[in-house]
Amino acid sequence: MKIGRQCITACLLAALALPAAAIRQVEASPVDGTWIIRDLVLHIFECHNLVCGRIAWINDPARRPSQCGRTIVWGLKENGPNEWAGGSILDPDDGNTYRLSAVFEPDGTLRARVFKGIPLFGKTEILKRVDVRSYTGLC
Repeated sequence: MKIGRQCITACLLAALALPAAAIRQVEASPVDGTWIIRDLVLHIFECHNLVCGRIAWINDPARRPSQCGRTIVWGLKENGPNEWAGGSILDPDDGNTYRLSAVFEPDGTLRARVFKGIPLFGKTEILKRVDVRSYTGLC
C-alpha cells in the first residue's frame, strides 16, 4: 500500500509540474513588441520558438505598399538570458540578407549586430521600444 501512495504522490506532483513547464514556454520574450530602427518600426514576435520581425511602419509612404508587413527578421535563437544569435535580416531596400545577433540591454534597448561573414566586420544598430499607435500610416 505504501508503494501505491508514493506512486500516486509522484504522479500528482508530475501532473502539477507540467502546466508550470508549459507556462514557461509561452512566456513572452523581453524583445516581443514594437521597435524603431532608423526609418521603420519592426514588430518583433515569437515564431516557431525563434524570434522574427516584420515591418509595422515605414516613414516613407512611397515604400509602404511594397514593404509593409514584410518579415525581414527570422531565425534568431535564444543563446542565453537576453541574448539571441543565428538569425537573418533582410535589407528591404537592396534585397541583401545579413546575419544577425541581438542583446537586450539593461537600459531597455535592443543592440543588434548585423554582419556578413563574421560579426567583427559588421555594424551595430540600436533599437528602441516604441508605441506603434503613435505613428500615422501603419501597415
